[in-house]
Amino acid sequence: MKNLFKQLFAFLWIKNQQGAVALLVLLILSALAMVIMSGVVFMGMGDLELGFSQQSGGDVVLSAESCVEEALIRLSRNASYSGGSLTVGQSTCTISVTGTPCGTCTVTAEATANRYTRKIQAGVIVAGSAVDLTSWEEI
Repeated sequence: MKNLFKQLFAFLWIKNQQGAVALLVLLILSALAMVIMSGVVFMGMGDLELGFSQQSGGDVVLSAESCVEEALIRLSRNASYSGGSLTVGQSTCTISVTGTPCGTCTVTAEATANRYTRKIQAGVIVAGSAVDLTSWEEI
């Protein structure tokens, strides 16, 4: 029975010490490679999330700008326009116009998509159907 056990598990007994050292070095290098690869994967995932955040934030700013432009068009048609809600792409905008009926007024548009929110405020002067933009800033 002892001999049968030795024959079945003979590969576990290393007779050559140089082979044991090589096996140990290979094991350590493999573990080190796994640690490095894990770090690279996690860094890549972080960069991917950062890129997505920049893209989404930029999309929301563009939506807010579109909403301000829509408000300017509506003010050129009706100086009493006071704002409302608007959907642009996947963003929802809330437009408010202060100082109506508009001679000199402020247009504020706040766009929200996912967990990103951006707000743009524009100062305008409306004379008939002409709309002059006096200021534009992201707040």
